Amino acid sequence: MVNLTFFGGINEIGGNKILLEDKDTRVFLDFGTSFSKEGVYFEWPELRPTNIEDLFKTNVLPRFNNFYRFSRGKPFVDAILLSHAHMDHYGYLPLIREDIPIWTGRYSRDLIKIRNRTYNQTWERKIGHLEFKEIKTGKDVVIKDITVDPFAVDHSVPGAHAFIIHTSAGTIVYTGDFRISGFMNVLTKAFVKHLKNEDIKCMICEGTNLAKEPREADKHKLPTEKDVERKIDFIMGKTDDLIIYDGSSVDLDRVRTVAEVAKKHGRKLIIESRLAYILLETEKTGLLEGLPGRGDFLVYLNRLRQRGTDEYVEVFSEGRSNYEKKMIEDPELAEEWFIWGPDGREKILKNPEEYLLYTTNGISTMIQFKPVDKDVPGTYVYGKAEPYSEEEVFTYERLKNWIKLCGLKMKFAHTSGHCSPEQLSGILKEVCPEILIPVHSEFPSLFLELIDEKMTRIKLAKEGKRIEIK
Repeated sequence: MVNLTFFGGINEIGGNKILLEDKDTRVFLDFGTSFSKEGVYFEWPELRPTNIEDLFKTNVLPRFNNFYRFSRGKPFVDAILLSHAHMDHYGYLPLIREDIPIWTGRYSRDLIKIRNRTYNQTWERKIGHLEFKEIKTGKDVVIKDITVDPFAVDHSVPGAHAFIIHTSAGTIVYTGDFRISGFMNVLTKAFVKHLKNEDIKCMICEGTNLAKEPREADKHKLPTEKDVERKIDFIMGKTDDLIIYDGSSVDLDRVRTVAEVAKKHGRKLIIESRLAYILLETEKTGLLEGLPGRGDFLVYLNRLRQRGTDEYVEVFSEGRSNYEKKMIEDPELAEEWFIWGPDGREKILKNPEEYLLYTTNGISTMIQFKPVDKDVPGTYVYGKAEPYSEEEVFTYERLKNWIKLCGLKMKFAHTSGHCSPEQLSGILKEVCPEILIPVHSEFPSLFLELIDEKMTRIKLAKEGKRIEIK
């Protein structure tokens, strides 16, 4: 018998933390941040947890002995299987003790490390103690009583994996997050084809895009990444002013697409400093081909908060720290590659048709770019995931207010990182698992509409409660 206990990802998007127990073996499937749970008690940046006990007392984190940092004794689990490098799947890993191995893909490991270097190393961010072990498609991982077959899948961050887990109760599949609408859809198709030849006892499947009513951003969602490329190409062909593209900092496939279309139209690509650092460090790994690298874009430096004060100054190098300091001191990056301050923005606003600005924080960008007495000429292209939580909806409304204030036209060019309901239904009927457990969904009961009930039965998980697989 295998026990599955869900400590996150139930009736919410993300926060996946699934404990699998088989005989003397325990593994976690992901250990991600639950933004919805944190949002009940905390607010960024004014009210944040100051230590792990704050997360315990608010029931944001499950409590286990011999699991978190600085604990002693035999580790509570034998390993953590990490599906991909999104915070809602890995965000609480820094709190884990150093002798619990984390099995994940090489790209996920490297992206987590690179991205982590762009943040202040506060108590909940430090990852230097973690032990990452590499997984590959076609190479089984044996963890005591179970054997794990990792399988690469397509998602909005490269390097995502699903897991086929062979247990004493039969084969259990954990999809992680996946889709078939991206440029790497061949990976997901191969995964599904493989599952058709397996006898699947239980499938733990994400259902992000299941909703009772269409979300606003869903109305603008395009079917595939290729459609996103066409839409951006069309917008650039019809726009004679500045284009601001608002995208994710880890969706590097999208960055590559935007860069290629900008080059086609003869526009200079400007990338904000955090994303620029991630791109330059990823370039060193050689894991992804075709990304813009040194010389392919300009780096936009944000306003700098002066140490010891609440004042923001606009300078090139003085007072810069962390990842911005490293880029500025890089001998291969000339000073003319950087844009900052009023002069830099004025240069762009005088010739807006020459530039495309890729931002991951649109409101901050518009606060800095908007002149006091005039508009910003151009088009704002929204290319991020749908807002799910109440706070995300508020942020999205504030974003639209700033777009209107700047006088920008708003367009959309985005596709989901997750399967549509129709795609999920087709996959589930092909794979035909004996048991289906929905996760990563606000409306797990909607899975009932997607399955063949004669072949598959659904078990709806409750947080902290075991589901027995016999």
